Amino acid sequence: MQYICPLATVNMKRILCLMLLLLGLAAGAQEMNSLQFRARVVSPELSQDAVTFRFAAPKARQVSVSASWMGYRSEPMKQGPDGIWTWTAPLPEPELYTYTFNVDGVTVLDPANVSVVRDGARYMNAVLIPGGYADAYAPSAAPGNLEQVWYHSAENDMIRRLYVYTPACYDRNDRKTKYPVLYLLHGGGGDEDAWATLGRTCQILDNLIAAGKAKPMFVVMPNGNPNQYAAQTLGIPVKTDIRQYASGFDNYSSLTADIVPFIEKTYPVIKNRKGRAVAGLSMGGGQSFFIAFRNVDLFSNVGIFSSGLIGSNAIGGAPFDGEAIIPGLYSQPAKFNRFDVIYLSCGEEDNRIDGMKDFKAKLDEKGYKGVVWEQYPGGHEWKVWRRNLASFVQLLFR
Repeated sequence: MQYICPLATVNMKRILCLMLLLLGLAAGAQEMNSLQFRARVVSPELSQDAVTFRFAAPKARQVSVSASWMGYRSEPMKQGPDGIWTWTAPLPEPELYTYTFNVDGVTVLDPANVSVVRDGARYMNAVLIPGGYADAYAPSAAPGNLEQVWYHSAENDMIRRLYVYTPACYDRNDRKTKYPVLYLLHGGGGDEDAWATLGRTCQILDNLIAAGKAKPMFVVMPNGNPNQYAAQTLGIPVKTDIRQYASGFDNYSSLTADIVPFIEKTYPVIKNRKGRAVAGLSMGGGQSFFIAFRNVDLFSNVGIFSSGLIGSNAIGGAPFDGEAIIPGLYSQPAKFNRFDVIYLSCGEEDNRIDGMKDFKAKLDEKGYKGVVWEQYPGGHEWKVWRRNLASFVQLLFR
């Protein structure tokens, strides 16, 4: 039997403990040095008249920044002796902007900015320049909730996900108070996450409701891609065996067949047309056109933002013909002229604007009531659609 001296064992344990402690301190020092280095990087930094971006990359050869207010033009950054790259620009007008860095040819996010948004497959950092209408995009002192809800869609036999915004005044134990509902649809390439993140729906509703400018309402943001169970970020493969639809705009009968009944069974909402609105951007604007004008008994308000259906000769290359698509739309206006609000809008640099204006003029000519037209600086982009949403919800359920 081998004999081990107890004292030697104790000393060995002490030596091992000391070694582990020193290794831990070294690792901790390295981590702290890294944290301290990152802590020195403030990006983006806003001053009264400028915005500064910084990126720590001591060994990089070239770093640039691309921001949405510049049309994503690449601007080279300058490296300082501390290894931090910097670029400063005049402060743009109030708005929510997005940006990315490019490091030696690779697009990367800003590790100093935890505000990250996704537009389809693209990830970007966001920066809010406060002031004016953009203050509606800031977090509210009285925030509502955003629920991610799964429901069964019988149309294609799928379990699908949607988002539901509920206002701060909503008490889930109170089933007597009934709320109106806005069904809000995303554009092509988007999903149920788009309006909540890039669209700032929760912040816009929170702030406008708190200011008394919008009625307390629920906002339902579903996935308008018929073959998707949910946003593809969840890694769920799309369903291939779905029904065939007339077009990429006339493809969302599931909203009335599945979603409206589910919402009205699950939440304390108003169950008549006066308590329902539908709106959407781009593809979602085309979907909203079909949903609203085919279901005038279900909806009393419709918002169409920058629709390709109406504004860009999207169906078969032919100009938009509302009468052919919805028989009676122009020849029997009394059949459809029941909306409280028909809100139409487009960006001034969007090539869909002429078609949208023509549709508005045609509705006016046929005596449609409640028609509202607005246009905003910008193209086919979120800064236009956020303002559309903020304006539209102030008109609803009055």
